[in-house]
Amino acid sequence: MSSDLEDTRRAMRLLRWYPSAWRERYGEEFVDHLEQEFAERHSNLGRSVNVVRKGVVARLGDIGLYDSVANPGAQSRAALGTSVAFAALMVVVMVDFWSRAMLVWSGRRYHPIPVSATTGTLTVVVALVLLVLAAIVIVVVTCVVRQIFRGRVRPLMVPSTIAVVTGWFLLYEARFFPRYLFPYIHGAHGFQGMSLSRPGQLIANFAQVTWMTTQRWVDFWNPGIAPLSTTQRVVDDCVPLAMFAFGIAIGLLVRRVEIPQRIARLVFPTVALLGALSGVYFVAYVGWNLFGGPSNYDFFFRDKWLGIVYLVLLGLVPLLVIRSGLLAREHKPRQWLNHIEIVRSKIESA
Repeated sequence: MSSDLEDTRRAMRLLRWYPSAWRERYGEEFVDHLEQEFAERHSNLGRSVNVVRKGVVARLGDIGLYDSVANPGAQSRAALGTSVAFAALMVVVMVDFWSRAMLVWSGRRYHPIPVSATTGTLTVVVALVLLVLAAIVIVVVTCVVRQIFRGRVRPLMVPSTIAVVTGWFLLYEARFFPRYLFPYIHGAHGFQGMSLSRPGQLIANFAQVTWMTTQRWVDFWNPGIAPLSTTQRVVDDCVPLAMFAFGIAIGLLVRRVEIPQRIARLVFPTVALLGALSGVYFVAYVGWNLFGGPSNYDFFFRDKWLGIVYLVLLGLVPLLVIRSGLLAREHKPRQWLNHIEIVRSKIESA
């Protein structure tokens, strides 16, 4: 009896490598199969490695980065959730890079066409990414509230809590932004005022305030424009991680919340849009560096290697988002064909 109980515990531990959807569907069969394997051969390193490998593959499929077999119908939602998490991780870096690029461009007297084109592309892409992410958050929050009022809150509790905590943290950290922006609005103390009749100066001032806010977050252990306490520096350095956690929470809610059909149709186009925007941003940023944009600011950081790490991540994000989108697209024709077959069978039977 003790041996059978130990085999069951071992099988349950190995089962944890798989995502929850897979465990709910195949868990009992998996445990029974492993118990029989343990009875025939108690120890087998190759078997354990194989189970772990397939569990990791299943988890990649569960987040939309691998072909999912457990729940192919949810591939589009998984792709969108993963895309939101990656975009949230890099949006702070994208905004900081754009703000410095805009400041360097606006501070020059001569503006080469390639530099102006890449700077303008960065500006448009950053604005669109922020709008898309904001729209996703608004839609998800609205759907979560509706589901809460309907009494189906249990699957949303954990991601909603994470989203609220990290969202509050991010808002708290962004509290300096209005303080930095205030002198520019009124043109006080020698600051150039912001006016809609002067859009160039308006964007330059906005970029200055954005850089003052975000530079403390992405350049680790950097006090920014003023000396800060050690605690505040640590808190500032946690902003990208908090943004990533917020993106993961929103991504989980995208998969679990009840979305109206008319909005569900926009899931795949949104994934494609995020992939395209992140890819265009990476190409524009590389082009900005190649065509003389940096002006001795290679990667905007005191530590060159930190800038290289961010550059690599900026290149990986569109690749991962595009891969998840392609996997989601592969399932769309199958679902459409199944729908056609069902409708045709109904017509023939009638």
